[in-house]
Amino acid sequence: MGFDPEKFIHEIEPQLKSVVEGKAVAAVSGGVDSTTAAILSYKILGNRIIPVIIDTGFLREKEAQKVKEMLKNILPLQVVDVSKEFISALEGLSDAEEKRKKFRKLFYDTLSEILKENDAKYLIQGTIAADWIETQGGIKTQHNVLVQLGINTEKEWGFKVVEPLADLYKDEVRELAKYLGLPKEIYVRQPFPGPGLLVRVVGKMTREKLELVRKATEVTERNLEGLNLSQYFSVIFESDGHYDEKLSSEIGCKVKVYNTLATGVKGDVRAYGNIASVDCKKDYEDLREIMQKLTAYNITHVLVKVKDVNSEGQYTIGVRAIITQDFMTAEFAKIDWNLLEKIANELNYEKIREVTYDITTKPPATIEFE
Repeated sequence: MGFDPEKFIHEIEPQLKSVVEGKAVAAVSGGVDSTTAAILSYKILGNRIIPVIIDTGFLREKEAQKVKEMLKNILPLQVVDVSKEFISALEGLSDAEEKRKKFRKLFYDTLSEILKENDAKYLIQGTIAADWIETQGGIKTQHNVLVQLGINTEKEWGFKVVEPLADLYKDEVRELAKYLGLPKEIYVRQPFPGPGLLVRVVGKMTREKLELVRKATEVTERNLEGLNLSQYFSVIFESDGHYDEKLSSEIGCKVKVYNTLATGVKGDVRAYGNIASVDCKKDYEDLREIMQKLTAYNITHVLVKVKDVNSEGQYTIGVRAIITQDFMTAEFAKIDWNLLEKIANELNYEKIREVTYDITTKPPATIEFE
């Protein structure tokens, strides 16, 4: 039996009504999970729900206003701009877990203030199954996983967390969104992590990298939309590293190992390893074999070079595009090389050294780099 949205709503409605007393704030990030959770709750509990989107400074270009406009006939969304505070607090951090945990504290401190201002005791958020499974499994800390880690949100922040979608997977959330009558532009919307571009600025967080990856995100999304892919985005990291002669000899083409670490999965636990790129345009089946060989070493993400952009540039842009049903496992998409080169040509910024394409499955890589 497949997922039945009508049955799900029939079951969740009395639960929401019994759990939420008085007002609740619904946190919307711009992604499909949080938006669907907010709209589901709003349809069931009406104006007891106060939906907000926090502009952390790590959203896509003009994201908060676009989401508000997109939902104007469905949800009375408020925008809270704390971008200056968030960027200042996170600037200079390099460790992936440290960044996620610092973001989580700032995020929930901000929400706690919003709840107090609105005399609300409940926070509704779009946590789904993949989020808490990855966090409990130690793969990475999803910023919105709290209760499942034993964090007492009432003691820490003064509110109870309500997660109506916690047992659903991404494909089921999309079905639910569609059933609720949301416009296609919402339910086919690209998944977007709660910490947003923070986890796509791989390694040290700087304002320069953040603005470059924001531009790259727009270019990548615009060029890859309509290809029926599950997720696609850009990351940025420093281009410094070394060419590994042993690995190059083993796979028959140049291998560059970067100094930047990215998150992967070994067994059911998190693994940090280097990012590597290969400089050889072979067909995708050959590249898959290369990826499998390289990830046997301490490498978590393997990329293939698409184009050198500027020899004086400091940064590498990585394009990631995947196909998945449940986001627990994923295949890399076999994107046409001409299209990848078109993206690279559009990313002709002075600070960009090269554009690469991620050819790593999940596992051994996670979908995001951090």
